Amino acid sequence: MTCGRYDIGFEKALSMTLEHLAPLQPVDMPVQDVSGLVAAQDCRAAVDCPSAASSLKDGYAVISADVADASRDHPVRLKKFGVSSAGNDADAVVIPGRTVQVMTGAVIPAGTETVVPEEFTREENLHVVFYRGAMPGKNILSRGSDVAKGDSVAARGDILTPALTGLLAAAGIHRVRVYPRPQVGIISTGDEVVAPGRRLKSGQLYASNLVTLVSWLKHFKFKAMAEVVPDRKDKIRDAVEDMLLKADVLLTSGGTWKSERDFTTGVLTDMGGKIVFHRVRLGPGKAVALILVNEKAVFSLPGGPPSNEMAFLQIALPGLLHMTARPPVPFSFKTARLSAPVGGKISWTQFFQAGLEKRGRQWLAHPLRMKSRLQSQAAADAIIKVPEGVEQLNAGDEVEVQDLGFLTSTCKRPCHGLRSRVF
Repeated sequence: MTCGRYDIGFEKALSMTLEHLAPLQPVDMPVQDVSGLVAAQDCRAAVDCPSAASSLKDGYAVISADVADASRDHPVRLKKFGVSSAGNDADAVVIPGRTVQVMTGAVIPAGTETVVPEEFTREENLHVVFYRGAMPGKNILSRGSDVAKGDSVAARGDILTPALTGLLAAAGIHRVRVYPRPQVGIISTGDEVVAPGRRLKSGQLYASNLVTLVSWLKHFKFKAMAEVVPDRKDKIRDAVEDMLLKADVLLTSGGTWKSERDFTTGVLTDMGGKIVFHRVRLGPGKAVALILVNEKAVFSLPGGPPSNEMAFLQIALPGLLHMTARPPVPFSFKTARLSAPVGGKISWTQFFQAGLEKRGRQWLAHPLRMKSRLQSQAAADAIIKVPEGVEQLNAGDEVEVQDLGFLTSTCKRPCHGLRSRVF
């Protein structure tokens, strides 16, 4: 056992996590299923879009010179010859003195120079009266104007947004090579822990950590499977072996510290697991470990709810994102001023839950500490980081906070009316 693996700094633990995890092998997926994933290769258009020049308006296809002088006072009459509708071939031809009715999205008839919208026209018998002209090319979407065959549509490493997947489809790309999201297994350990929906006995508690982890994973679109396991080495080992057959990554909750009932990390090492690190100078979340079992990553998270969630958000979640080839940064950052001081430790990185409030153009971060640790977690809009080496951040200091993206409270009505106080 190498000393450098134990009681390490937070930044070192995060760095080691990313060093030991890699994006999963790329797979081909239907274009409608790849939103949010990262392209594993360059994508070039297979077709022109549109595949032919088409009309942007319901109106009439004409030669520009025929209607150049059209006005309300001096309307122009042209003979109507056919209709071109979306999805059908344009058999009619536009020649001088003749017009073809076109619908939005319809193929432009041969000979067309411009399209006059129908609101500037009136039909009379077999003729169309025009009250306005149009410059050449007006209201016509040229072939390949959205994307031309051979154009680069997405590059390797691009995150495929919903709109980008639509462009891929328009370009004739039906399957895309992407980095998939890992399948994540969760094992929550403890004789006192009960799965939601089961009867609760005195002294037991429901597996809130498990639900929180599953919910965070679903929020980031990871597939998760979960199980509650009693504090017995054989049961933990059986559950780990089963989960690792199905999952790419495993999260365990509880059993990571040093008491006689903390079995999880010991079971993992007895199975031949290689400890990448165990115990991080991180508060809350110190007991977190990363162990490789059969080349698969197992994040052993502490059992205390604040430690469990913080170790997941700050270490395990960036690792999971890294496995999808996304940047390992789960949350955006906001610049905010602290409404109250928060204390740090010279040798630790401390994280604090906070509520966010907008005052004018300025965001305020209100450090939260409630009597209930679960209520404090549930009320948090943001996370404040006090880096190692900093003893305190003061009220009024401007800091970068992780924006959890929920804005569950504004701190004008603290934590949905639950009794709370700030640091």
